[in-house]
Amino acid sequence: MNMEWTKDKEKKILFKYRFTLTMRVIRVIAATLFFFWLYMLVVSISYHALDLDKKHLFYSRLAMDWTQPNMQDDFGGIESVEITPFLTQKISYPVFKMIGKEPELVGTKQLAKRMIPIYSTNNTEYIKPKTEREYNFYLPEHPKTGNKLNANEDPSVWTKLEKVHEGTVAELSFSTKEYKTPEEMLEFLKPYDLDVLWMPLYTGELKDYEESWHGSGDSLSVEPFGFTGGREARDNYRSTSKYGLEEKFTDENKKLMLKQMKKLLDNESTSYRENFLGLTHLEERYDYLMKEGFQVYGAVVTGPVKELLKLKENEQIQGANLGEMAYWNWVE
Repeated sequence: MNMEWTKDKEKKILFKYRFTLTMRVIRVIAATLFFFWLYMLVVSISYHALDLDKKHLFYSRLAMDWTQPNMQDDFGGIESVEITPFLTQKISYPVFKMIGKEPELVGTKQLAKRMIPIYSTNNTEYIKPKTEREYNFYLPEHPKTGNKLNANEDPSVWTKLEKVHEGTVAELSFSTKEYKTPEEMLEFLKPYDLDVLWMPLYTGELKDYEESWHGSGDSLSVEPFGFTGGREARDNYRSTSKYGLEEKFTDENKKLMLKQMKKLLDNESTSYRENFLGLTHLEERYDYLMKEGFQVYGAVVTGPVKELLKLKENEQIQGANLGEMAYWNWVE
């Protein structure tokens, strides 16, 4: 049978071929999207079923309690949690400071837990840019020699407080000339109408292990690691609670701190603790606290400026730093 080849026939064959090819491409794309959706569904369900997001949230807040003075999460507040196709777990939540009796939003905690732990990140994005360390706490004596140390004094701290209106509340940090137990520090501050928020805790720095430090002459300051209200987690991190830094909770706060340190040491890798949470020398710190007990050498407090000014007259206080200020929100 003789079939004459025409341009119309050519167009029909090409059209049919293109249509068939297009349909195949669409089916491949649809199948790819379906399997990708199925993959992400399984990943997401598994991620939340294992409560990994809740665990990372709890431990990141715990690490913040210990290493970032007066940085607090909105307890029970809203956080953003997601897992990417490459299994990177992204978590963010707002962070606050207590200025007087009210929390003030200062930024957002941004966490990225990656498959390769050394590439995990844990950052705080501040609303106001930070150009220097806000809190400087000075050791009362040299860890290696026992010689007495002083603090770098900034007289402008007290001058600023004297010039602002008394209807103002503020945040202040300071060091003490002697080590105290947390109970002694709370007793020491009891005569003042102030809230105690955080205390720098000595955990063997430069004595049992090397730690970054700065200072000049007869002053010495190490990276802050502190004591505050303890956190507890139950039901696979689904239920959490936090105590205040108050005298009646001091024993419980100590027990919880040691308990959570031990859980991290027993159940989490060094890379998780250091690269993701930013908790360095945790084993050495835990061993020191178990052996020597809790010794603090300062505090972060907040309250009316007239009460903060009274601290100037206390000879045990040195190296004060003034933090944020706000309009009056105190309870008489």
